Amino acid sequence: MSILILNRVSRDLAPYEEWLNHLNEDLILLTSDEYAEDFNPDDFAYFESFSNYNYNANVEQRAIDLFDRYKYRAVIGLSERDVLRAAYLRGRFGLEGQTWDSAWNFRSKIKMKELAIGHGLPCPAYREIHNSFDLIEFVEEHKLPIVIKPIDSAGSVGTTVIETQEQLEAILHEGVPHNWEAEKFVEGELYHVDGFIYHGELIFTSCSKYVESCLSFHEDGKFTGSYILDQTTDLAKRLSDRVTKHLRIMAPPEHTPFHAEFFHTPDDQIILCEIASRTGGGRVNIQIDQSFGINLNKSWIYAQLGLPLELPTGGRKQVKPHILTGSALLPPRKGVFNGFSAEVWPDYVTEYRLLAKPGEKFDGPKSSVDHMASLVIVASTEQEMEDRLQECNRLFREHSVWS
Repeated sequence: MSILILNRVSRDLAPYEEWLNHLNEDLILLTSDEYAEDFNPDDFAYFESFSNYNYNANVEQRAIDLFDRYKYRAVIGLSERDVLRAAYLRGRFGLEGQTWDSAWNFRSKIKMKELAIGHGLPCPAYREIHNSFDLIEFVEEHKLPIVIKPIDSAGSVGTTVIETQEQLEAILHEGVPHNWEAEKFVEGELYHVDGFIYHGELIFTSCSKYVESCLSFHEDGKFTGSYILDQTTDLAKRLSDRVTKHLRIMAPPEHTPFHAEFFHTPDDQIILCEIASRTGGGRVNIQIDQSFGINLNKSWIYAQLGLPLELPTGGRKQVKPHILTGSALLPPRKGVFNGFSAEVWPDYVTEYRLLAKPGEKFDGPKSSVDHMASLVIVASTEQEMEDRLQECNRLFREHSVWS
């Protein structure tokens, strides 16, 4: 027997061979070219990387072709793109784990809203876009601003806010895309709730606040960042209660992390943005590990394989973080990156990763998680956290050399 791993995350987030070496089972790794160099092919019974990984159907074909040789007992897929792939393969080969229907509830922005509205849980007004008339009629009914996005995108890829008639005309001129949805724009601050379901029970939640909007990567000088809140506040408790209600209707698998986003509006409403049955992107897994001592990726893999977990203290749903942590994903600019001149970061930076190499050319960020560097920091208060994240972004921009 063996374990099939579909991978589109860096090895520091999931050192599979290190975590699973004691099993003495064949590990089959199909990974993106982007992360192939992170891994040693000799650590796997079969190793192959793919270009255009998110959309390359040869990934699915290879997984099917290799089954007769390796007889997988489980399929692991940590990224948003791999949730459906893994679900399909489990169904095809009769393996335990998340089903296609469950995965689609979390993947489709239409399906998750249908479920929410059907159970009286607030979400933005929305409409699936099949043709140009759907978009025109939605704007007539709800007025601008609105948001359009692919119904199954990740990392805010393709998400666009339409605020003016001129912007709407430009979209109509290009041709309205299919398999998209329109949503009424929601004013408010954005939060995310991360957690873990184990044996069908919600055992852990962590509430965080975004420093910038997930769409801030469109704006020069902005970054994507968030920080873990004091879990004892009224808002954190309300967010945790709300995500519990959503999870009850989503048909989650027996074991899964989740990453949910909610708007908190000026009139104190909590409105669903979206929810996924996976670990949060960027450095969310690292933040939660530093704050609570639980590695969601490792726990997810171990739970699916029937291995013992290191659970939060006392197995309680909400626990107070040991420390407040935050992270920033620092996006590239347009141009050629020539290096980073700063010698040392402030001592409150617990992790710094520079992914870009001198001489590398960029055309700006393409999604909310598209970054050339990232960092994780600690702070004593939420205001101090926001100030420090902004300061780190300023330092990175000032000391990055571009041409």
